[in-house]
Amino acid sequence: MRYFLLVTLLLLSPLTWAANKQVTIDIKAMHCSLCVTMVNKVLRSTEGVIKAKSSLKTRQAQVIVPEEFDNELLLEAVAKTGYEGVINHVEPVS
Repeated sequence: MRYFLLVTLLLLSPLTWAANKQVTIDIKAMHCSLCVTMVNKVLRSTEGVIKAKSSLKTRQAQVIVPEEFDNELLLEAVAKTGYEGVINHVEPVS
């Protein structure tokens, strides 16, 4: 049974990796490490987000989500922190 489960997970994993995208969001108002922490927290708590990381240096957040994910949900999440986000670009994750 364990062997079957392991093989199934290994076979299905590449299918889920190929179906993800990376969304880069510009957040110009981030000026301190607390800003980054707040943005990271709200993005990571958004249902469907696989990974999120913000950078004070670039004033951007890079978020990995499923291909069919509605990008507007990310902007709404950023707005909850009091910041305005603008989608810079979206690219597939392979």
